[in-house]
Amino acid sequence: MLKTDYIILRKTPFQETSLIVNGLSPGFGRLDFLLKGACGTGAKKFPFAGLFRELTIEFRENTGNSSLFYMKSHEPKACFDAIANRPENYLKACDYARFLLKHTHSMLELPQTYRSLRVLLGRLAGIVDGTFSVAAAKLVFLQESGFVPEADAGDPGQAAALAALLEYALSLECPEPPFSAEYRKQLVRWTDALCVYHDLRP
Repeated sequence: MLKTDYIILRKTPFQETSLIVNGLSPGFGRLDFLLKGACGTGAKKFPFAGLFRELTIEFRENTGNSSLFYMKSHEPKACFDAIANRPENYLKACDYARFLLKHTHSMLELPQTYRSLRVLLGRLAGIVDGTFSVAAAKLVFLQESGFVPEADAGDPGQAAALAALLEYALSLECPEPPFSAEYRKQLVRWTDALCVYHDLRP
């Protein structure tokens, strides 16, 4: 059995009492599970299967042709339900969840992407510029995937801005970088342009 933290990014009812959940883990990338009886009332009920909830799970690696893994146990670790109280941020979280599920794969570790996702969910539960925060988290994914070009050696300000943005994305305690409103918009556009360039569309 393998053990990991896991954030649920999508859940889909299956048949009458089961769920298919899709999410991200730091050491195993995207993981998808079929939870039989999870919507029922018996011992297999899965009460913690809420969107944007973090669990500690034990699961078995799939040896067949199915892309669905078997989850043996789960324990709640963190809850980001407060995002639902801020509809704009909730929609941004859903959009980013779709992006991650589309562009991540199982058994490919993404520890920095996972960490930035956790920070992002914590921020979106409060009063924050969701667009800028999502762009910062997305930049971590791009960097970890090898899609961010090296900063111009002749422009130390560019390297410093990139470092500040990544630090912000990876730590909930890190204050927002003191960028101007226009520079923030430029960073968001640059991140989106990188996604388009590498064919990483939403």
